[in-house]
Amino acid sequence: MIFTYPFFQFFRQLHQWLSGNRLTILTYHRVAPEGQVTFQPALTTEQFEQQLIWIKRYFTVLTLAQAGQLAAQGTLPANAAVISIDDGYSDCYEHIYPLLLKHNLTASFFITTAGLAEGQLWEESIAQAVIDARLARTELVFRNQSYPLQTYQQRLHCSQQVIETLKYLPLAERQTELKQLWQLADAPSAAQQFLTQAQIREMALQGMEFGAHTVNHPILALEQDDVALAEIVQSKQQLEEILQQQVVSFAYPNGQYGRDFSDRHQAMVAAAGFHYAVSTNAGSNSDLKQQALCLCRISPWPTSEGRFLYSLLNGSGKHYDAS
Repeated sequence: MIFTYPFFQFFRQLHQWLSGNRLTILTYHRVAPEGQVTFQPALTTEQFEQQLIWIKRYFTVLTLAQAGQLAAQGTLPANAAVISIDDGYSDCYEHIYPLLLKHNLTASFFITTAGLAEGQLWEESIAQAVIDARLARTELVFRNQSYPLQTYQQRLHCSQQVIETLKYLPLAERQTELKQLWQLADAPSAAQQFLTQAQIREMALQGMEFGAHTVNHPILALEQDDVALAEIVQSKQQLEEILQQQVVSFAYPNGQYGRDFSDRHQAMVAAAGFHYAVSTNAGSNSDLKQQALCLCRISPWPTSEGRFLYSLLNGSGKHYDAS
């Protein structure tokens, strides 16, 4: 669908009238070239770049920290938006970052810091263990469930099922199960698939914001308070050590308020020194002061311009629970 300039102008005016000083936060995870997307949720580089063009056309793009500061001063632009990317995989540097620079845009990256040392996070570790299991293995029996592994699609299905099985286990139990899975799969060693500290520093110098996303990506509501607090605090400390500057933004793992985190965890985030925190509850944000520690986000998955704009206008973008 092709729109003329008067439509663009009309949309900006309509959005400004409807939103006032509302902040729209878009969220992404993985981006890869066509034919190389083996993880979900993800966009191709072509889809992501097209969305950047649309976002730049209709919105004033800020980092979350910038948006919060402007809102506190009462000067948040009417069409303000934040592009957020969760987890911290290497495609942030290889594909997302170059496109942001190309279009003179910035973004807020939320990093699960264990990936910096381990090279990947637990979900990707499962996918690699299963998909790269020895070719001679035609079946995997895990947690009393048998999974066929004769084809790539069967291995992909197995990895997705195992991820769902382990997602809502407490962190310590999940890590034990992961070790057992790797032993059963007899897969090659994990490959480096994460951002490096040098890449993070380079991106920060170019105006990208980095926020914390815990150390190990646990579901905070499943953990004892001391474990949850340590995950929040240590991720902040580790990023601040890398960046040599204050980290003020946080993203809750999985991120559904009332299911994955609660008011208790918001208090921990505030006590740790964060100013802003994002959830995966869908919607836009009209009161940044009241919502500062539980901001809503939108996953803009529509690939047609009209549907994309509509999802942002009414704050109805679908959000996947993989953040």
